[in-house]
Amino acid sequence: MKEDLSYIRENWEKVREKIEKVASRVGRDAKEIKVVAVAKGVSSSYIKEAFLAGIKIIGENRVQEAEKKIKELSNLPIEWHMVGHLQTNKAKKAVKLFSLIHSLDKFSLAYELNKEGEKLGRKIKVLIQFNTSGESSKFGFKEDEFFKNLDIIMNLKYIDILGLMTIGPLTTDKNLIRLAFKRLYKLREKLIEETKWELPYLSMGMSEDFPIAIEEGANLLRLGRIIFLKDFEVRI
Repeated sequence: MKEDLSYIRENWEKVREKIEKVASRVGRDAKEIKVVAVAKGVSSSYIKEAFLAGIKIIGENRVQEAEKKIKELSNLPIEWHMVGHLQTNKAKKAVKLFSLIHSLDKFSLAYELNKEGEKLGRKIKVLIQFNTSGESSKFGFKEDEFFKNLDIIMNLKYIDILGLMTIGPLTTDKNLIRLAFKRLYKLREKLIEETKWELPYLSMGMSEDFPIAIEEGANLLRLGRIIFLKDFEVRI
């Protein structure tokens, strides 16, 4: 018997309503906010259901898992993003699978992506991941380390930096979450000032904390459980 996945469409409608409500409250246009549906551990049938419901961008955490699903769903015009930690030895595959890599989190990976971009003769679209919560469990550049070595990134000709990404702290304390997101917004302003790059994207906010991310300027939300789980509720 085929599993009833109609709840995915219902979840998506609720998410859209929530985005519109929060955006309206802070004077933003909800149309400028894109959702990346994170499909870690989710089978292709769920992704197809999400696509048919109107979701056009799918995020994956692991290259190997993504490769299989991209092949299975090659008939659908899905935009695939890499949202998880990317090991340097997976960079070669990643640049061929994903249109945007959210998680450029160390200089060695930047060199590797640049090398692969040069081989392909095109720029690799990336977001710079910062660790704005200070948690040791999180990947991402530290602000001082990054800006001290900014010239390294600026000299890599085959990387196209489109914005910044962060992961909010694992807490129910709204103030701590908000501080992490505010910090990313300020880092983008600082980077624009120093480089004159446009940096249109701020990727922050997941299923538990995306309303706060919207309030703090996010325009790429990485939502997984709230879309793909049957009875997930936002608690903050």
